[in-house]
Amino acid sequence: MNKILLLACGLGVAIWLNYQKSVDRALQNACDGGAMQACLDLGNRYRDRYRDGEGVPQDFARVASLYEQACDGGEPLACNNLGVRYHRGEGVVRDMDRAVGLYQQACDGGAMPGCINLANRYRSGGTRNLARAADFHEEVCNGGVMRGCTNLGNMYRAGGGVAQDFNRAADLYEQACNGGDLRGCNNLGDMYQAGDGITQDLRVP
Repeated sequence: MNKILLLACGLGVAIWLNYQKSVDRALQNACDGGAMQACLDLGNRYRDRYRDGEGVPQDFARVASLYEQACDGGEPLACNNLGVRYHRGEGVVRDMDRAVGLYQQACDGGAMPGCINLANRYRSGGTRNLARAADFHEEVCNGGVMRGCTNLGNMYRAGGGVAQDFNRAADLYEQACNGGDLRGCNNLGDMYQAGDGITQDLRVP
């Protein structure tokens, strides 16, 4: 019985690995044919499998190469992902200036993760500029990413990079909360509990 189970498990693993290889080949063929989304998808697949240790030797240089190909081909999210590789020094020599430039390229192309990474970079680190960080958080918030609304609310609450405005902070937290960002709900609750620039309200809804 145990041998049968082992054989079944082995067969299942073999089928799964063959399926993964067939998907990789299909994406590689599409990428070679000029489909930049396929280059991005293949880079993501290799990145995740290397990261998760799924029996694939680590080759982040390959990941970075695929992202670069997709970025050069007009995929803004690939530019962000390549920027992360330069930020971390994975598969490329660590280069923060290059990372920031790629985040900017991604953000300009409409990829919100690039805007988020820019905001985080300007909020802390060698390129610290709180006013610019606030601008990028606002762009992310306006782009429908509620995390950006919460982060912008934090800046209005603290008065960092923008004039302190508790009402604006509360509005942003409420927007984020209604959009599903639990940190926004928590921060709004904190403001009501402390009466932090708004009328204290300890009632539980």
